[in-house]
Amino acid sequence: MSWSVGSVRPRSSRTPGCFRRKAATPGATVTAALNNLGSQLVNTLLPVLFVRELHLPAGALGLFWAVGGVGILLGSRCARPISARLGDGRTLALAGLCLAPAGLLVPLIGDGPWLLLAGAGWLLVSLKTGMDNVLGVSLRQRMTPDPLLGRMNATFRFLLFGALAVGSAISGLLGELIGPHATLWLGGAVRATAFLPVYLSPLRTRRRPPGAPPVAPPGVLPGAPPAATSPGLRRAPAASPVPGSGADEGCAPAR
Repeated sequence: MSWSVGSVRPRSSRTPGCFRRKAATPGATVTAALNNLGSQLVNTLLPVLFVRELHLPAGALGLFWAVGGVGILLGSRCARPISARLGDGRTLALAGLCLAPAGLLVPLIGDGPWLLLAGAGWLLVSLKTGMDNVLGVSLRQRMTPDPLLGRMNATFRFLLFGALAVGSAISGLLGELIGPHATLWLGGAVRATAFLPVYLSPLRTRRRPPGAPPVAPPGVLPGAPPAATSPGLRRAPAASPVPGSGADEGCAPAR
């Protein structure tokens, strides 16, 4: 990387490769933004629906949100083992196809069994959110040259957190115009279909992003040479995982 005189903009020989590979990223970007938009359409009006319309205690709302937190934790934990077998792109696409439609169960919130059904749907879509957070951040960082990582992260933060703000404003406006339940159905429909940009993009058929190194099996450091073996000797067991080596940038809502 070199620096031009009188400018703070770095010039990198790896930058063109990033733009050649970016054809796979718009789908993931749109999916993440739609997930955040749909999430805020729902989350903004959940307190109104629970407390004012269903007359449920505040603890019920907290428990409902806690179920979503459990789903995000489980999704984050399962993302790497599944992607090591299927590939990052395939895992994102299949998780969307199998889990995202559960977002249509959330607007069924009501008394008795309907609340349990909505909670199950919330758990499943939150499970997908956890997987999206881990794999989405990993894909972006592996496909972006080091000199552009800061610029890429800033752009994604602006888009994804901007979608949260827009979703909250739209939810409040629609809640006044068409009511909380109708707005929840809209939010559920957005979340249920947000996976389509990734599913219809080249990522769906890729095990690894272009130019990415092979995924190391669990317990093996990426890039480590294979252990030497001799005839008649067993290979030594793999070292235990390095603490803190997993992805740590996932958070709810989806990025």
